[in-house]
Amino acid sequence: MLNIDKRSLFNRNCVAFALLFLVIGLIYSNTFHASWHLDDTPNILENPHLHITDLQPRSIIQTFSVSYDRVLNQNTKIYRPVACLTFGLNWYFGKDNVVGYHIVNISIHLFTAFILFLVVSSLFTTPRLKGKYEGSQYFVALLTTFLWAAHPIQTQAVTYIVQRMASMAAMFYILALFLYIRGRLSQSRVPQVFLYVTCLLSFALAMGSKQNAATLPVALFLVEMIFFQDMSVPQTRRRFLLAAAGAGTAVIIFGVFLFMNGDMFSFLKGYNNRPFTLFERLLTEPRILVFHLSQIFYPVASRFSIDHDIIISTSLFRPWTTLPAILFILFLIAISLFYVRKRPVLAFAILFFFLNHVIESSIIPLELVFEHRNYLPSLFIFFPVSVGIERLLDHYRQRERVLYVLLFSLVCLLLVMIGIGTYTRNGAWATEKSLLEDAVAKAPMSHRPVHNLAYNYYEKIGDYGKAYQLYDKVLSFESTSVTNHRALALSNMALILVKKHEYERAIALFKKILEIDPKSERSLYNMILALVKTGKLEEASGYADLLLSKRNDHIYYQLLKGLILVRQDKPEEALCYFQRTISMDPSYGKALLYKGIALSLIGEHQRADLWLRRAMRVGPNNIGTLFCAIENSVKAGWVQRTDMYVKRLFSLFALEKITRSLVDIPGDMLAPPISQAVLAPVIAQRLEEKAKKVEGIGKR
Repeated sequence: MLNIDKRSLFNRNCVAFALLFLVIGLIYSNTFHASWHLDDTPNILENPHLHITDLQPRSIIQTFSVSYDRVLNQNTKIYRPVACLTFGLNWYFGKDNVVGYHIVNISIHLFTAFILFLVVSSLFTTPRLKGKYEGSQYFVALLTTFLWAAHPIQTQAVTYIVQRMASMAAMFYILALFLYIRGRLSQSRVPQVFLYVTCLLSFALAMGSKQNAATLPVALFLVEMIFFQDMSVPQTRRRFLLAAAGAGTAVIIFGVFLFMNGDMFSFLKGYNNRPFTLFERLLTEPRILVFHLSQIFYPVASRFSIDHDIIISTSLFRPWTTLPAILFILFLIAISLFYVRKRPVLAFAILFFFLNHVIESSIIPLELVFEHRNYLPSLFIFFPVSVGIERLLDHYRQRERVLYVLLFSLVCLLLVMIGIGTYTRNGAWATEKSLLEDAVAKAPMSHRPVHNLAYNYYEKIGDYGKAYQLYDKVLSFESTSVTNHRALALSNMALILVKKHEYERAIALFKKILEIDPKSERSLYNMILALVKTGKLEEASGYADLLLSKRNDHIYYQLLKGLILVRQDKPEEALCYFQRTISMDPSYGKALLYKGIALSLIGEHQRADLWLRRAMRVGPNNIGTLFCAIENSVKAGWVQRTDMYVKRLFSLFALEKITRSLVDIPGDMLAPPISQAVLAPVIAQRLEEKAKKVEGIGKR
């Protein structure tokens, strides 16, 4: 009999998996070729740590790290290693082909859904639920899973490739819950220990995917308290209150060291770059949570977007919905605590939802709203809904057959409509342009989608005029009264002008940005580059000193100051800046090159040649470095060495490239300073020698 029950359970689980495979595969079938979007670029496409070419241990370990200097890719830290490893493996097998990434993302969603089904099925065998829903467990578990897996709010976590971090964390999180529940239900010691150990391993994998999985210990506490313990016993309640206090304290301490490097208040620094304060965020997030609940229970595709118009709450009454939202959430939590014994499923669903919004919807200075943050919190939101639907169906099954059939048909129609909504929503993710245009239409007063459309689409295709118009549009938005939004739009407008070689207009915009945001190092740096391009070296030098006073340890700022001094014919002063740059990064080619140039300019040709050779080893195909080496050799009177460098020049580059570079480089104030008067005769002589050789061959 036991074997028959196990076989029957296995068969039903296989049917559930097959149905989930069919449904999820169908509603996500239009996403396999959905393009890269937004954060995919810096996290995957431009992250060299993930671009592995073999599966050696060193390459695998390399994927665990990410650069935090964002440019040099040398200063690294461990960053979500489990999720990043999967991106690295995707890159190894398919490079930047999106199909493989989407297959993995959809597979993660499928397995998460199936584990959710197993968890809900297992909860029916716990002491608090056992026997209460006899005969309906399978239907409730399947309906709960289908409603969650097919819901359009999940598209951002599934179709947005980089949000695999969120979906993987949820997958290992729900797996850990399942292993814990099976461990608690096990009657044998050895399987129980194995299940608890694998539960801990799943927790580690969840944390390695995304840090919001840190709430798992509290979720396990909720499972234990609600489904395994009899909270009607006063002694049990007291014991669990003490345990809750201890667990909460442990999670806070763990979070402080994990997220804040031991400094409890370090997160406050993040608010310096946000258009809201900590207080405003705490007031605004309840409204956002209520909005997400409305999306979940009113899932019209038009209500979903990569961005939303959010008015920041500045007090309990501005906007007026702030206080009602806070009261509504407190009411839901109070209801869940009040009904924790009578309605354990409802209590758990509510508490689980708000627990898993604590990290991303409270004090940490993240962006205010993203739909993918609901992927984990919403796992059990449809559990009480499915129980209610099952009770209603059961009621009418016994009393009114017609109403039962009608109600069952409505449930089927609901599932179909939710699936269609998800399929429709996925259509917006087809390209970056379609996604951002969708966001602009749905959040017309939000600066971010307009800005992203300009930067991530029109600038990429070279339509600078359209991009400039969109940035100009951002300046008219009310929300851009906040400093960083205006500064960002103006900065990108200025950079477009730089690309169009309209340096004077760009400099004027950079100065305007610095009036709005004097701390903007990026704008100051780009303005100095524009000033150098226009030959305003004295002004550029003064601003470079200001930049170094803000960040004396920045490698690019040191190099830029030295470059300006070289252009001002002050090579001796420039040397110390190049030396500082090299001490920061001994293999930085530009620093090696400019130190060689400075030494050549002060007549130390032998030392200059050594540094120029080092620069050539770092960048062997840099034509500017070869020009400088040739010029230094000519000035030193080294005939053989000059000939050697000239031969190398002609062996590496075509004549057209050499002549074009010889014309273009001297006109670029940011390029290595070279003398056409010195180089042209040497190159012409080499050409003459080659011509004579050809002529001699012809005479033979």
